[in-house]
Amino acid sequence: MLRISKVPFEQVHPDLQKTMQESDAALGGSEWIQVFAQTPDLYRHFVKFYYEHIMADADGITIKMTELVRHKVAQINECSL
Repeated sequence: MLRISKVPFEQVHPDLQKTMQESDAALGGSEWIQVFAQTPDLYRHFVKFYYEHIMADADGITIKMTELVRHKVAQINECSL
């Protein structure tokens, strides 16, 4: 259960809206960005970093492996997203 509400898409900062649309197209989801959108000045830079460095095949770690690890952590923590 979420303890912080998601910001409606229309109220999300335009930079984050663009990233959300790209994430939806590539990965089929971007709800986590709506939670981070509560503090857009803080998280705009993090989201940019995340997609440039974490969600990119680099240093022998593929996007698929990153997502598998993320998914397993979510399962362990009983995350509903």
